[in-house]
Amino acid sequence: MSHRLGGGRAWRGAMLAACLGLTVIMAGTAGGDAKALAAPVPPATVYRDVYNGWKWWHVYCYRCHGVNAIGGALAPNLIGANQKFTRAEFIKIVREGREDKGMQSWKALLTDAQIGQIQLYVRARKEKVLPAGRPDELGPNKTKWAPPAGWPKT
Repeated sequence: MSHRLGGGRAWRGAMLAACLGLTVIMAGTAGGDAKALAAPVPPATVYRDVYNGWKWWHVYCYRCHGVNAIGGALAPNLIGANQKFTRAEFIKIVREGREDKGMQSWKALLTDAQIGQIQLYVRARKEKVLPAGRPDELGPNKTKWAPPAGWPKT
C-alpha cells in the first residue's frame, strides 16, 4: 500500500495551501500608499526585507542558484560581476522565467513584493552588505545592523 495519499495529491494540496498562506502573510510587507513609498525606509524595515528575501531564497532559489547566491550546477552566480540586473529587470525575470535558459516562471508562487525581497537579499550579498549565511540583526562590531548610507536605492 502506498504511503502517498491520493497519489501525492493530498501532500501537494497541503503544500499549495501553506504557500498561499505565506503569500497572504508576506504580501502585507508590500502594502502602503505613495507617501509611504517616498518616505525614507527605516533600517529595521530594510533588515526585515533582506531577511525575508533570504528566507524566500532558501525556499525557492538556492537549489539552482546555490546557497548564498554563488551559483550552482543548474544556474549562474547572481552576485558575480557579470550580473547587473536592475530591480525591475530582476523582478521581471523571476516573475516570467527564462525558458531559453531553463528557468521557470515563479509568478504562481511569489508575489512581486516577495521577488523584490529576494532581489534585496541578492543585492545585499552582491554589495557585501551581508556576509554569507543567515542574516544577523547585528552588524559589524556587534552593533545593530544598518544598511550603508543611501542603501537601498529604489
